[in-house]
Amino acid sequence: MEQFQQRIDLQIERMTDYLDRLSMRERVMVIFTTIFVLVAAIGAALFYMNKAANFQQKRVNDLKDTVVWMQSNAVTMKPAGDGQLSASEKVQRVSQQQGLSVASQQMGDQIQIAVMHENYAVLANFLTQLVQMGLSVEKMEFSSEAGQIKLTATVQ
Repeated sequence: MEQFQQRIDLQIERMTDYLDRLSMRERVMVIFTTIFVLVAAIGAALFYMNKAANFQQKRVNDLKDTVVWMQSNAVTMKPAGDGQLSASEKVQRVSQQQGLSVASQQMGDQIQIAVMHENYAVLANFLTQLVQMGLSVEKMEFSSEAGQIKLTATVQ
């Protein structure tokens, strides 16, 4: 640290000696030019960082728009073989599309499912997609547990 301070002091002394050798007019021009170049360099650096940040923000917004579009159209984007899927496979597929962890238990031709999420809209969308896949909801119940909403339903 001491060596660094000595180097800085030496550089300042050299600049002071150089400026002392110049005439007053030249000294003002050198100082003004140095300040102008520093301000221009800092301004250019800030401009390009701002430009890069704006580009990344636009990219993030475009990706968010794409994800929202995909979520809203996920129901209509079905594979051709949806008709051959069993009820438990349909529940599994919809839960994977929604990113939900679903506990399911098959009882005859009915499936009892339990899923938790903090948002009613996500659970409602999950049920809507199950219905659109051809399942019917026989019984459903919402309850609140540990700050999350628990959906228990029986589908057929």
